[in-house]
Amino acid sequence: MENAFYGWFDDASQGGKPTYNPPADSAPCPACGRKITLDDVRTHSLMPKESYVPRSYFYRTHRTCAEKHGDEAMDDFILDMIKRNGD
Repeated sequence: MENAFYGWFDDASQGGKPTYNPPADSAPCPACGRKITLDDVRTHSLMPKESYVPRSYFYRTHRTCAEKHGDEAMDDFILDMIKRNGD
């Protein structure tokens, strides 16, 4: 099964086309588990805190979940998932 929670860019020169882009209109929200819809979506950008990491990552939640739960807990959850998956 492909990763449905986060995507990434391998290089800044890619512009708006990520190397891997999870489905924007059907992926589960990592905050609540329900399907994300295009009318209630927020994209979060993150960068691992280790020294140099060649990739930049992003993930999506419902806008309403982001407002309710905040970014820090979700960022940590996604970063842990990235480490576990070896991405």
